[in-house]
Amino acid sequence: MSASKLSNVCKYLQINSGSRYLCTLSRVSSQFNNGSLTIEHNENYSSSQIVTRKHLSGYTRPHRHYSSGLGLREEERDWRDVISEAEQIVGYPTSYLNLRWLFNDEIASTAIHLRKLVGTNHPVLKSAKNLLVGSKSNLQSVGLVILLVSKAAGFNTRDFTGDHYDSGVLHAQRALAEIVEMKRTGHMIHKAMVNLQDKQKHADKFGDLLYGNKIVLLTGDYLLATCLQHLGGLHNNEVTELISTGLRDLVESDSIGEHDQDHNPMPTSPKGDDAPRVYDWENEDNLQTLGSNEFLGHGKQEWVLRTMLTSGSILGKGCQGAMKLARRGPAMEKEAYKLGGHLALLWQLYLDVKDFFTHPYSYSLVGAPVTIALWEYPQIYGHILESRMEKQPINFKQLYYAVKSTRAMEYLTVVLDEELAAVIKHSEQFPVEDARSALQKMAVTIHSESLQYIEK
Repeated sequence: MSASKLSNVCKYLQINSGSRYLCTLSRVSSQFNNGSLTIEHNENYSSSQIVTRKHLSGYTRPHRHYSSGLGLREEERDWRDVISEAEQIVGYPTSYLNLRWLFNDEIASTAIHLRKLVGTNHPVLKSAKNLLVGSKSNLQSVGLVILLVSKAAGFNTRDFTGDHYDSGVLHAQRALAEIVEMKRTGHMIHKAMVNLQDKQKHADKFGDLLYGNKIVLLTGDYLLATCLQHLGGLHNNEVTELISTGLRDLVESDSIGEHDQDHNPMPTSPKGDDAPRVYDWENEDNLQTLGSNEFLGHGKQEWVLRTMLTSGSILGKGCQGAMKLARRGPAMEKEAYKLGGHLALLWQLYLDVKDFFTHPYSYSLVGAPVTIALWEYPQIYGHILESRMEKQPINFKQLYYAVKSTRAMEYLTVVLDEELAAVIKHSEQFPVEDARSALQKMAVTIHSESLQYIEK
């Protein structure tokens, strides 16, 4: 990517010379042009090269200058403003995408039963709150991203009549955005199931928790069944197959790798290979099973595989399906899939970093900070192995300080920069400026807030 094109990207982000910045133009540009960086990105090869332990040991983290110039602003852009602006661009209040699906007799009946669970701390209550109130997670913004990518790509108006689209987005693309978002929502509701194998552990709350599990199962099944019904209504076999494989990947994400007694995912023991194969998700056949178990235990590669299965696949395929509905051709479909995948990776980095630094007693063991630290410093896995052998709870606080003392935080910063650069690169392939700019603003905001957690 040329410096002039990156300058245009910064203009899209409404950056002016009087602002203060998190990183400079040269820092973003170096992701493409500087072969001496720890993580290299070659324009002729669409996947990023992994950093080996030997290379990382010689890596010195660049100092972030807070000075004026052409780059990314330091001030935190309010997330709600970013979302509100994006919704205006697509002409659709996607913050309420879910409500049209939820306001019916079946869900209304479920809501009545949910009231009985108040005070039980069943996870479904938190899921219901996030579903209706919203949170800064990829759960609530999947539909919006698909609509923005749809508008950014555009379509040939000669192929469609005026009643087929509104605000630059086809009605079929809007329907697909709702289907994908609710498909992921149904799956996330299913994950709110509580393990009730040990009845004595839950004592008097066992009955309420069991009742909550029944609501979780029925609600999730209803949403997934409705998704399939609406998916068939699109009358596009290729899109149906594509989105169905996205649901397959979601299910696969729940079973890959090792799990503890409560079925929480556990990191794989670090492999001794110093130069593993790079998981090239951009160029694999995404209709087939994504990745393989050979990438487990290989740090970043394991994290990328887990993230693609959990969120990258469904978001990327939703964007790709939107291109199919607009008849934009295989090349644009591929770019849409890559853009959706990199947005999901960037989003997951933010969620993992926030979870790690705000919940030092109960963070994900397969999040980016822990997974990368285990690969670079395998001895840290001893904290996990010891607790499993002695069948004792993991000392999260002790593991937290062990991870934080490593150089994994520096590597996380590099990966964040790389994913932001990838989003900007692939979004540049989409011609409609306002929607493209909105996608880039979302990425910049996520990137900026992630750095704030790391650099505190």
